[in-house]
Amino acid sequence: MITLPSLNNLPSKWDEIRYWLETQVFECEVMPYPNLTEHEAKQFERDFWDNIGCAPEEYVRIRRAIRLLEARYPDSLNELVCAAIATPLGEMLAVFGNKGLCLLEFVGQKHLEQEIAAVQKALRGRFVFREDERTQLLRQELDLYFKGRLKTFATPLEQIGTEFQKQAWDALLAIPYGETRSYKEQAQHLGNPKAVRAVAAANGQNKVST
Repeated sequence: MITLPSLNNLPSKWDEIRYWLETQVFECEVMPYPNLTEHEAKQFERDFWDNIGCAPEEYVRIRRAIRLLEARYPDSLNELVCAAIATPLGEMLAVFGNKGLCLLEFVGQKHLEQEIAAVQKALRGRFVFREDERTQLLRQELDLYFKGRLKTFATPLEQIGTEFQKQAWDALLAIPYGETRSYKEQAQHLGNPKAVRAVAAANGQNKVST
């Protein structure tokens, strides 16, 4: 399972807020905190960063993601193999469908829950954390990638999205290692130079963050 930061290092004066964060079922961002003035809320957020190493909002997003990953889905027909992978930039969540990697995202990022839900809905699967040949290969490739020793991944992809989104993501894969392309250039590559906003939206919904 992905790692939920422990709140044990928070100063004891925040015990009430800590209990609230650990037990509340959040459907949106944390703010406003209960029973805190604006000044106290800012102090709490500073203490949270200093002692936990992330923002309270990120902690809540991780809790919500874990809830989705642990949920039972009555319509599930497939097993979605998951792995939590440590990288120099933070922990990543990897999810594999039957055909390949369908989600690779940094834990705590915005929209992670929406991506998890989209994968589950599209593949009608249940999430299972375990190691297999695919997760082991991805771990090795990510290790080499972050060391600057890998430019092309052998891990197969299973893209979850519309046909246009898949075309946009394929265009991203065609960008040479170490280079970038503007949304306009990507739209031109797709043969639709007016689709700049659509390309930007598709890139924002890309579920594989490498």
